[in-house]
Amino acid sequence: MNKSTNTIEQETQNEIFDESQARIYLAAVYRLIDFFGWSDLTLTHASSRVPNSDSHFLINPFGVKFNHIKASDLVKMDFEGNIVGNNKPAINPTAFMTHSSIYQARPDINTIIHAHTPYGVALSTLECGLLYIDQAAMIFHDKIAYCDYNGFAVDRQEGESKAADLGDDKLCLILRNHGVIVCGEKIDDAFIYLYLLEFACRTQILAMSTGAKLIQPSQEIVSSFSKQVGKFKEKINVKQSKSEITSPGFKALINKLDRLDPSYRD
Repeated sequence: MNKSTNTIEQETQNEIFDESQARIYLAAVYRLIDFFGWSDLTLTHASSRVPNSDSHFLINPFGVKFNHIKASDLVKMDFEGNIVGNNKPAINPTAFMTHSSIYQARPDINTIIHAHTPYGVALSTLECGLLYIDQAAMIFHDKIAYCDYNGFAVDRQEGESKAADLGDDKLCLILRNHGVIVCGEKIDDAFIYLYLLEFACRTQILAMSTGAKLIQPSQEIVSSFSKQVGKFKEKINVKQSKSEITSPGFKALINKLDRLDPSYRD
């Protein structure tokens, strides 16, 4: 499965997005989570639907360090908790309950990342939640929901509760006193949301720590920002695609991984 000699630009030309490519990009997400220091040892988790499948998704085997995860390590599961294939590694039960419930409730979502990022956890303890005080935060206007802490999601009911809290159109969920869940139509979308959400949380925590009065942009500016982002993407020729990796930031990070250690592709 090793494609270390290819750049992501070469891969995405005339790309037919299949399971092998989903495995490579999801393994890259695990390596990047480790690179940014968001792995919480092995207690966070990311998954992606198997392309062209209505009932299977890929997730990490529990306990494998994120900087060691390879494409071939990822486990294929169905929504009933059955592992597809002869290998039967341990799976984080809370991860299965959360991811499978969200996928079943939201067919528009194809990638889910749950993380205990330092500033995301810090912000999850604040009653005010995320404030739209910088550009990164404004990206999440009308995309973010909240849920109260209820312990581990060890049963189907708790997983379904998180899916219900996410609702029909939100892409990010702040888990009070816990962490964050980010979702995307594509793998690169989800990871970039994670990066931007942690950036926004860090900005807010640092700004609030000064004790000074915060400057809050008007509701009009905040609500119009998403339209400005769309126009910006058009100007830099980021085409819309439901499968192809199009985020320039994610492409740059993949190329960085390829230079540092391309073994995630194996």
